[in-house]
Amino acid sequence: MTALASTRNASALVRRIALTVLLIAGVTALAIAVRLVAGAPSAYRTPPLAIWVHLATVLPALPLGAWLLWRPVKGDTAHRIGGRVWALLMLVTAIDSFWIRTLTGGIGPIHVFSVLTLVQLPRAIWFARMGDIDRHLKTMRGIFFGLVAAGVFAMAPGRTLWALLFG
Repeated sequence: MTALASTRNASALVRRIALTVLLIAGVTALAIAVRLVAGAPSAYRTPPLAIWVHLATVLPALPLGAWLLWRPVKGDTAHRIGGRVWALLMLVTAIDSFWIRTLTGGIGPIHVFSVLTLVQLPRAIWFARMGDIDRHLKTMRGIFFGLVAAGVFAMAPGRTLWALLFG
């Protein structure tokens, strides 16, 4: 790889990181503005079914995603079928997450991961179909690590999953 190509890759990475940070900051600012305007907490309560659907899609998506990303063979029938199943699980997980609300009845900053998943998943599929496997792999890794990060944040004390597991 030449120095010029290396500089271009680094520049593209910095742009992607900056855009991601701006997106997260924008969504967080929007959430804060909505909370300030909305005022008092709402009477909304998360439906128990939403939590169970979320867990039923997240729990198999974690090991399946890890298997797909780190298995040595890519592009075979098992990879394509597993990838379709994983994409469907992630799609349902991301959409279902909007019914899981904070104690105030609104969506929280953790929902940025759902928005990113809904944006990035179709892009990753498009990259694979167009033969841009490197971008497909990078995008899928990003979605997977977003899933892991959201899981870590969901386990924070005071969150719904923490209360479900530890009382």
